[in-house]
Amino acid sequence: VDTEFRIRNEKMHPPLFRPHPKCGKFVEDLISCHENSKIGKWFGACNDFKSAMDKCFKEEKEEKRIENLRLARAFDESFEAREKIRLANTDIKK
Repeated sequence: VDTEFRIRNEKMHPPLFRPHPKCGKFVEDLISCHENSKIGKWFGACNDFKSAMDKCFKEEKEEKRIENLRLARAFDESFEAREKIRLANTDIKK
């Protein structure tokens, strides 16, 4: 197997040591498993913890995406309203 291809296409999780309000327990479980299973982690001992964490991260990302979309649409609406006011107040005569 081409190592470069494998490395580029493996799905990695986001950094674990930044705040994950909803997934903190899953992160702690995975880190604990890695610390307690120094050799077992290489043979799948922590796969269940990682799967649960990945599922939580996916849900967390989707919630952030929805919130960002909501904020962007609200900004667009307020920008358009301000632009209409500005154009209405601008005296452009030809």
